[in-house]
Amino acid sequence: MDPVDLEQLSIEPDDELEEAICNCLYKLLPTLKPEYAEVIWRIDLLEEPRDRVAASLGVSLNNITVRLHRGRQALKKRLEEMCMTCPVHGFLDCRCDEAERWRRRREQLGGRAEI
Repeated sequence: MDPVDLEQLSIEPDDELEEAICNCLYKLLPTLKPEYAEVIWRIDLLEEPRDRVAASLGVSLNNITVRLHRGRQALKKRLEEMCMTCPVHGFLDCRCDEAERWRRRREQLGGRAEI
């Protein structure tokens, strides 16, 4: 696709999807280690610059980068454990055949998200 064509695409935000994702994030964020939750909250959700977050916490920029990476990984794992996951349509209560197979497999594995 030509880059000019991409600029002409109209992509409207999906408020319902945004709300579903935010509800999961806001409920699951406090279940992470506090140092991970804080950097995700401030950097990803409040869009604070990493260097300002590092300075306010008295740690290096490298440390903030590591915390953010580890926090995102932990949040991803928590989302996979807790949300009704559809590998095709995302983290919603999807009822497609693939999501139903995923749920049955999770049940067989005792609730773990691995396939």
